Amino acid sequence: MPVSHEVLRGAARAVLVLAAPLPFLPALFDGWPVLGALGHALDAWFGFQCERDPSRMLAVGSVCARCVGIYVGLGLGALVGFSRASERALRTAILVGFSLMVVDVLSEMAGVRPAWAPLRVLAGFVFGAPVGVAAERALRVTVGRC
Repeated sequence: MPVSHEVLRGAARAVLVLAAPLPFLPALFDGWPVLGALGHALDAWFGFQCERDPSRMLAVGSVCARCVGIYVGLGLGALVGFSRASERALRTAILVGFSLMVVDVLSEMAGVRPAWAPLRVLAGFVFGAPVGVAAERALRVTVGRC
């Protein structure tokens, strides 16, 4: 029996929504059989994709503050899904979020200001949330064509 489009859409959305807690799972799974191995695999991924400078980390999470914002934004954006946002508005939101992140990175690199976790989380979130909306929308459209 074929899987319905609604089930596929729901599964795809769930995968995106599950991005939000990912940075917190390695510490949560530590010491548990099976789950500990999953936590180690996630930690290895985070070590590959994030610089994890201790001065830029939050007290929680396995990635830097900006990456926490991106992961949480991606998950929440996919969960909320702003389906009424036009494609143009979504592109603009992604561009604004990306620009804010670039300004955050460059101002920190230039020594204009020190690394400040709240700004890093905000910059990551403002970029990640519309990307999550766009990814959820793209998956919904793609699955609808199957």
